[in-house]
Amino acid sequence: MVKLIATLGTSPGGIFETYTNLINGTYESENPTKIEIQDVYIIRTKDKEVELAWKLVKALFICMRVPAQIADIPISINDITSKEDYEIFKKEIFQRISKGDFIDFTGGRKAMSVAAAIGAVKKQAYLVTTIIPQQEYNRIQQQIKELKNREKEIDEAIYTGSCEKIGEDLKKLIIHGAKTILLT
Repeated sequence: MVKLIATLGTSPGGIFETYTNLINGTYESENPTKIEIQDVYIIRTKDKEVELAWKLVKALFICMRVPAQIADIPISINDITSKEDYEIFKKEIFQRISKGDFIDFTGGRKAMSVAAAIGAVKKQAYLVTTIIPQQEYNRIQQQIKELKNREKEIDEAIYTGSCEKIGEDLKKLIIHGAKTILLT
């Protein structure tokens, strides 16, 4: 079974849309077909804002009743600020990629995207990105600000599956007009 491996920065935008577009076959490609994905790996740094983005992605998947298993893979660095940091990130993402997986390099630092792209090519995985219109990106950033003080409700959604208090606000994180492109 193939998996979706996504890099994550401070914005949760794009991962849910990439997953949805792949499983529905609504991505740009010569021959788009529905992709069966049961596992989603989110690779990220341990920065506090990135941690919040992870929690928002996880809660969104839960509240939207996505059947895929979503795994958090935090790397032991706060950010990629040196070659050593890059090598740590690259080693971690390379270990996770298998032939035929889908690698979404949309989120995070450019160095994270480079490591993901190199890993995809070396391991014969598919490289995808989701284009987020600037107006939607700005809207999502505002929504994140509004959700920052609601971590208790976000955690409740994650750990109990109860989305009554936060579900509608999490749905506002979904990007309208996001376009996923299969590159390789």
